[in-house]
Amino acid sequence: MIPLDANVAPPLPPKDRKERILDALGDDAARGILLMISDTAHSAQELLAANRIPQSTLYRKLHDLQQLGLVGIQRTAITAEGKRVDLYRSLLEELRVELQGAQLRIQVRFRDLAAERLKTLWHDVRREAGR
Repeated sequence: MIPLDANVAPPLPPKDRKERILDALGDDAARGILLMISDTAHSAQELLAANRIPQSTLYRKLHDLQQLGLVGIQRTAITAEGKRVDLYRSLLEELRVELQGAQLRIQVRFRDLAAERLKTLWHDVRREAGR
């Protein structure tokens, strides 16, 4: 049994998802990643080049953002060298943070990557059929 020390603060309760989203938005690296992949999917290498952060930091941030449900893999591509590459995309379609009295409210609307993949596929099929 570990004795309780009166000078040691009790452990903090785990943060809820809303607080973790706010923390992510306050982090420069995570925010840079989210902004870059908000309109277009990018590979980790593209994110590394644009955000100038260590590779380990990038993958940790991507993992954290995926755990929060803010980032997903839109698709996997094969490079000219035959290497498999995941293309990351923000799942946020809209995010609002409002202060009402002493309460912070977060409203989130998520995008559906599966629907976007189908739309792109259909567009490609129509384009090929028109040739």
